[in-house]
Amino acid sequence: MKIIEKSSDLLSLATAHYHNLSDKIPFAYGLTRHKAGTGYRYDMHYGLEFGMVLNGEMSLIFPGLKIKLSAGDVWFCGMWEPHGWSAGRTSYDEVNLVVWPPALACLRFDETDQFNWLAPFVAPPRWRPQTNEKNRPAMLELGVKIKDCLKKQENRMWLWIRLFVMEAILLATDRWSGAKLSTAASVGSAARLNQVLQRFFDKRGLMSNEEAAGICGLNRNAFSLMFRRLMGLPFADFALRYRLDAAASGLRQTGESVKSIALFWGFADTSHFDRLFARHYGCTPYEYRQKKMQNEKMRNEGNYTAGGYSL
Repeated sequence: MKIIEKSSDLLSLATAHYHNLSDKIPFAYGLTRHKAGTGYRYDMHYGLEFGMVLNGEMSLIFPGLKIKLSAGDVWFCGMWEPHGWSAGRTSYDEVNLVVWPPALACLRFDETDQFNWLAPFVAPPRWRPQTNEKNRPAMLELGVKIKDCLKKQENRMWLWIRLFVMEAILLATDRWSGAKLSTAASVGSAARLNQVLQRFFDKRGLMSNEEAAGICGLNRNAFSLMFRRLMGLPFADFALRYRLDAAASGLRQTGESVKSIALFWGFADTSHFDRLFARHYGCTPYEYRQKKMQNEKMRNEGNYTAGGYSL
């Protein structure tokens, strides 16, 4: 790993972009080949993201940070965290899993009850764990297992994937000092959070801190602390990123005007929407739509293939 500095129906479309993650289907996946020279593509989504480079090299970008990854390197992304990726001079293959956050937030074992399975996803991008040379062969072997499991589509596939994700986190956090950034969440906290999220999505993300706190019977400060501990970001940031991501889905998949999409997702001032969008996606809404149209054309021409969900 090398770090380089500074480098139709809008609501149903947005819902589809969350990959329909739930306690019954806690994962979505992608098996993808990116051809050499593929330019940067940007994404932001509700689920946590774990990915691994199986061969070749790629660049991963977060706001203010660019990271070079090679075979056996992994990456972690938090909820609604803007990120992008590109291929270099060679093609590369990756396996990519999007995880329903409560699947990890509530994961705990008596023998290691202080281990925080969310920590790799919520730590600052610069300090997230990475494959060390000692564990690289084991990580690559695990990547092959994940790929084979996803291709076979067996009845117990999601159970195996859950175990593989846990193993990958354990390998990546070996000797990592951030594994105890915070304690694991209680089952009661997760249940409260699920109540809030269900209402939140029903209201298209148009919900204040006070309203969210009231749903789960907490005062504003207690709710804010609980939400940040569970999800790794403030509720206000979560809500904003949700609405921006939903607006991005509308830009990609409908012919609605930028103004109409902005208004539907609660952005009354389109110039303010443009600024917020550019801050998170690195381009204006219009430029984003044009880039996605070009990417779709490349996909139709066979530039890369994906399984599970479209990247």
